[in-house]
Amino acid sequence: MGNKKKDLAVQGEKQIDEVALFERVSSIIENRKYRAQAQVNQESILMFWEVGKHIGSILLGGERA
Repeated sequence: MGNKKKDLAVQGEKQIDEVALFERVSSIIENRKYRAQAQVNQESILMFWEVGKHIGSILLGGERA
């Protein structure tokens, strides 16, 4: 905020490293975005598999192709 040398902000008696804070928060956000995307991909695969299974069972009447 004020001190360009170390980018430290003073909050009461405590010094806060703004760069480290920003990097950690960014890391948390990126990690959660990656995990959310992985979950969406997993659910999409299961959805398409289930739809294909259902369509196959209707079209084939329970018999093998």
